[in-house]
Amino acid sequence: MYLAAVLREAGEEVEILDADLLELSIDETAKKACRKNPSIVGVTATTPTIKNALKVVSAVRAIDSGVVTVVGGVHPTFMPEETLLSCPDLDLVVIGEGEQTLLELTQTLKGFQWDGRDYSAAKEFAERVSKVNGIAYRDPSNPNLIRFTPPRAFIQDLDKIPLPARDLVPFEHYKLLGKDASIGAIITSRGCPYGCTYCSSSRIGGLKFRARSVDNVLLEIQELYYKYRLRHIEIIDDIFTLNQKRAFEFAKKLKSLKLDVNWVASSRVNTISRDLLRALFSAGLTILYYGVESGSQRILNLMRKGVTVEQIRTAFRITREEGVKSCGSFILGYPGETLDEMKQTIKFACELDADYAQFCVLTPYPGTPVYDELKSKGLLLTEDWDRYTTLEPVIKYEVFGYTAKQVKKMLNYAYRYFYLRPRYVIKHLRFLPLILGVLMRSYVIPKLGLDRLMGSSRSKISPSLSS
Repeated sequence: MYLAAVLREAGEEVEILDADLLELSIDETAKKACRKNPSIVGVTATTPTIKNALKVVSAVRAIDSGVVTVVGGVHPTFMPEETLLSCPDLDLVVIGEGEQTLLELTQTLKGFQWDGRDYSAAKEFAERVSKVNGIAYRDPSNPNLIRFTPPRAFIQDLDKIPLPARDLVPFEHYKLLGKDASIGAIITSRGCPYGCTYCSSSRIGGLKFRARSVDNVLLEIQELYYKYRLRHIEIIDDIFTLNQKRAFEFAKKLKSLKLDVNWVASSRVNTISRDLLRALFSAGLTILYYGVESGSQRILNLMRKGVTVEQIRTAFRITREEGVKSCGSFILGYPGETLDEMKQTIKFACELDADYAQFCVLTPYPGTPVYDELKSKGLLLTEDWDRYTTLEPVIKYEVFGYTAKQVKKMLNYAYRYFYLRPRYVIKHLRFLPLILGVLMRSYVIPKLGLDRLMGSSRSKISPSLSS
């Protein structure tokens, strides 16, 4: 929606198709994307959606041989060459932040349309796109040779990006989990100064924390409130509380607006304080997400997490005492972790008395330091990206003294152990439908293999953008 807003502000005609929300098949997505004869069709892709994203690209090309096809997102940013070589129907990859890159591509390709795939057309295409920073494309004389333009500089002033083009999507269908209420997601910052080994945020967004001004963020919240009548907001920054002075300012100004909204955000345990929690709670904060990852200090150190077990305990205690609900995320199966340390993490999650917990299997996504390490040592079980879902082990765990099957069993055990404790069930009885939904998606469906069965008739894909 941010990309679409930039294009539209520049006078381009643009549409957004959220195929996942609409539960469209690959072919249905391609037909809808091509119905108005777009000049460019772009698809956003993460690692577990990249294969389906490329299937959409091929389906689009089968319908309209003249359209320019583009893929962007986290996965192609770190795997641009592989992405292009695995799909002959893909014309180029956008690397990194896409707002300015996509705008320049749209402008430089104005009037261009593939008329056959001969050398002349490929040469003209390459000459045009070679002037745009932040992309990868094919050499016109050798389609197996991938060319790269200079890297795109990060956008320093995020306030210059227009508010998302939410009117281009069926906004009323974005629902709050477990409730018949719409929710709006916003991004208020980019970049992360931390270098956790399992995360690519600092690589894709840079080590420098870049934030929108508080006033700019509040403009978007007021638009969500008055124009779209939303009362539930999710701030999807990696670390909303990284700049505590800014977080205090946000809380003060949001509270002064007297909007009947509640919102959720994410924090590190070492970027939160009792005073800040109190301020955020008074401004409508209901749930704070913490990336705990492990209950073992040894594993936290291996992850380069930069926090201590005691800091984690303190953060959850003061969060609870200040009336804010907490959700902890935990990783099982980190390379070198023992089965006993995994059990320690599961028990630690219960000890923290978090309101919600999310467990996942360590998934070494391209772009993360742990992926680079495992790849270099030949310890990746598979590079079938469909399996990189955080629910299925993709590492050769035998070298660490156990099996992938044991890690999967540990994940199932974690959800049962946390959510089916009598004390927890009694305390959260009114949220039982929500809890059961979490268990179904995270435990029952994967355990029975129903996720593959349910996905066999309709392939889930990422939203596509056509201009």
